[in-house]
Amino acid sequence: MQSQVLQLYNPLLGYVKKRVRNQEDAEDLTQDVFLKLSKSNSNGVENLKSWVYTIAKNTITDYYRKKQLQTNTIEEDTFFDYDTDNDAGIALGKCVHSFVNQLPEEYRELMILSEIKEIPQKEIAEQLNMNYVTVRSKIQRGRKKLKELFEGCCTILQGGKGSILDFDSKTGCNKKSSC
Repeated sequence: MQSQVLQLYNPLLGYVKKRVRNQEDAEDLTQDVFLKLSKSNSNGVENLKSWVYTIAKNTITDYYRKKQLQTNTIEEDTFFDYDTDNDAGIALGKCVHSFVNQLPEEYRELMILSEIKEIPQKEIAEQLNMNYVTVRSKIQRGRKKLKELFEGCCTILQGGKGSILDFDSKTGCNKKSSC
């Protein structure tokens, strides 16, 4: 049996690595598989290779379950203790109207309807008697131009998923659009 185990080690390590994608974890899990194999009653096992890969599959499943539990128990405010009154996104949001007013007319109206009044794009297309695809692309271009206006006037620090963590006004920025 020991020679069979030695023959199985490298292929099993490759099997685990493909599923875990972390060298150290794969090595640890492979060792766990052989530890479980040594503790198991393998007397009635006819196909050792099949038995080892079944143990490996179950060990990998347990690894991901355990990892899932660990990530679900972390509270977001454990890392970020922030005061919503001083939220940079809210402060910057107060400046949106002045920036939107600087957009060319073809984007300004669409941005007000879509982003400020939060009207769905399909309704905007119907209201303005425009093609939905045209409305959608103009709103995308308007967002891009709005972002350029913000970036031209402010240095914005973004977190994950685009959340605004902080911002600073740049010197020499147009007073009517600065925050």
